[in-house]
Amino acid sequence: MKKLFALAALGMLASAYAFAADAPSAEQKAMMDKMAKAATPGAPHAMLAKMAGEWTATIKYQMDPSQPWQTATGASVVTVLMDGRYIQESNTSVMMGQPFSGMGVTGYDNVIGKYVSTWIDNMGTGIMTSTGTADASGKVIHWSGVMSDPVTGKAQKERMVTTLTDDNHHTLDMYSTPPGAKKEMKTMTIEYVRK
Repeated sequence: MKKLFALAALGMLASAYAFAADAPSAEQKAMMDKMAKAATPGAPHAMLAKMAGEWTATIKYQMDPSQPWQTATGASVVTVLMDGRYIQESNTSVMMGQPFSGMGVTGYDNVIGKYVSTWIDNMGTGIMTSTGTADASGKVIHWSGVMSDPVTGKAQKERMVTTLTDDNHHTLDMYSTPPGAKKEMKTMTIEYVRK
């Protein structure tokens, strides 16, 4: 009986030692807490999630400052990804007489405290990347982006402004310095209306 009791006590001691060895240190716990905080969706993510749905997009664009503005109408579908951490926009329209399709992923990076976005479309092979900050109202996001310019063969800076008018309307304005322009100009406006 004593032998059985001693074996049981030894087993419990070994289990306690194994549990203690697996318990995280204070440093590991602090690191795990930071990772959990960085991964937790907050108010900026909830604001982006409100954009989920189907939209009609009215597009006005001008690539050459000496030419008149052109217009197009498109459709956009926004879906929420990764349990509310990101949104994905899929867009279709006709631009410059050609079928256009594009896709972007937007989120808010808790670590850097900025909105982040990528954009790809069938009119290029590069990926546009952008970071943005919201104004005090949280309804206007100022973006700074970089994309590959096929005309110059170099990286081109882009500036965008997203204005969230209400849950059923928002606008994206894009500014750049296209070839032939001496200074930055507005090159595109997209007005979104919820279907």
